[in-house]
Order: sequence, then C-alpha cells, then structure tokens
Amino acid sequence: MKDADGICSAALALAANGGTFNLTDYDEMMDELERIPVGTTNLVICDLGTDSSRFPKFRAKMVEILPSVKVTYIDHHHLTAEGRADLEGLGLRVVHDVSECASMLTYMTFKDRLPPKASYLAMFGAVTDYLDSSPLASKRMERFDRQFVLLESTLLSYAISNQGRDMKYLESLVRALSRIEMPHTIVGVSGFALKQAETMRRLESEVAEKGTVMGKLAYMETEQSSTGNVAKLLLGAFNVQVGVSYRAKAGGRAEVSLRCTSECKIHLGQTLNEIAGMHNGNGGGHARAAGCSLPEPEVIPVLKEIEARL
Repeated sequence: MKDADGICSAALALAANGGTFNLTDYDEMMDELERIPVGTTNLVICDLGTDSSRFPKFRAKMVEILPSVKVTYIDHHHLTAEGRADLEGLGLRVVHDVSECASMLTYMTFKDRLPPKASYLAMFGAVTDYLDSSPLASKRMERFDRQFVLLESTLLSYAISNQGRDMKYLESLVRALSRIEMPHTIVGVSGFALKQAETMRRLESEVAEKGTVMGKLAYMETEQSSTGNVAKLLLGAFNVQVGVSYRAKAGGRAEVSLRCTSECKIHLGQTLNEIAGMHNGNGGGHARAAGCSLPEPEVIPVLKEIEARL
C-alpha cells in the first residue's frame, strides 16, 4: 500500500533483498503481478490484503509463477485460516499477523539482513497504523525515545499524505528509507509535512460543512489524496461511530476509506470484505481502519449496508 506502513515495508524489503520494487494498491495489485520482470527469482509482497473477490485470481497467479519464483507474502489484513493454509500449500512463505503492522512483520522476517536502526522503520509503520501498542511494537517502544519516534512517524505520514499522487516522490522515499535515513533528514519531508498540517487545519472546517450524516455514520466526497485523514476528521465533526471518505478515480471508480471509534462493534475490514465484492468492488483492512475500491454509483448503497450493521 502507498501509506507509511506500506512505504516502510517496501523500504525494509528493499534494504534486505536489494533488487527493484513497485508501489501499488488493491486495484493495481493484479496488474503489477502481470508485469513481474522475466528472470525474477524472488518476490516479496507486503501490506496487500487479498479479499474474497480477488483471492481466486491471486491464487491462480501464484500457481503460475511459483515453479520459478520464490514468493514471500507478508500482510496483516484479514485472511481466513483456510486462505492461509491454501497459500502455504502452494509453496508461499506466508507471514501473517493481524495484531502487528506490515512493516513490523517485514522487519522481523528479514531482521538478520538488516542493520539495527532499521527497526525505526517498523515503528514508523506501527505508529501510523495505530498498532504501536501491539506485542512487538510496545516492547520496542520501551527502548526508543518515544517523542522522536512519534515526530518522525508524523512527518513521514503527513509528507506521504501531501504528496500521495506523486509516485516518483513516494519511490524516492522508499529508497531513502531503505538507506535508513530518518524522515526529517530526507529532502522535502519536513516542508510537505507542514503543508499537510495546514491542510488538516483547513479540512476540519470543510468536513463540518460538507459531511453528511447517515445514522451512526458520516461520509463525504473529497479530492484529498489521503481519504483516511478525512474519514478520521468526520468522526470528531459529527460524533459518529464510523467516518467514510471517498475520492473519484479513473474509470468511474471510487477510492473509499473508513475509520471508526471504539464504540463501533463491527470489524470494518471483514465487513468490507463481505460487502464490497457484492457491489463489483474489492477491499478490506483492519478492525478500525479499512478501505475499498468501488464503482462510484455503488458507494452510497455500500454505506447503507454498513450503517445497517452498526
């Protein structure tokens, strides 16, 4: 994924294995797998869940490439026990744990090939994915200056949000982080983060004016590249259980992000996994943060189904 956890996962995999990398998301993952360079012998897939609608195609592609490519699949999105067993039976090395972020799992997978300071990248992913209280991350945080980790994590996350549509810049971040450069030392990060901070301040007012309440859920269409930030602001603006932000994409589809409070009793990721596929979409995620891609006319019907379960 193209968020801080995904960026740090890519950087860790690159630092440990060398080679090349590609940043992608749910919609583009299968296309990227079709473009694997001829002669590839080792493939690492990080922070990309395979929901029920895409699993058959993903499995078929793995069957096709496994005879000649060693595949390591590292993820923390919802995956059924049957799905994991199926992938492992094909020969994939599966590293999966919903309680940890993807960059922490990537760090632990390749720890022996990484310098000690690479663990900072795992913590940046944990903080920005709200998993710094996980078993592995909480123990590591005890050995760090917490304020430094929080500062660097926020700078990185805000810079990514500000430059989310500039793929070349995101790729440059991966390369710099793979050299274990701290975010505040990377060209552009501090400036972009400050711009995003001002954007967030402005968005607070915009969200309050343009958001729409649907029972225990509030939603809003936005042009912001970081739809997750807008979804989070909706929670506070309307005191609801679930905030949803969506952005129009090419081909008549929409990128949708959901965030929820502790009052929400449904697992957002599993719920989206079930509902999105019935609306020609795909997606999933975690208990309190999830996302999906849908045909734009299906956004409101999907939100109505989610609200009915709250």
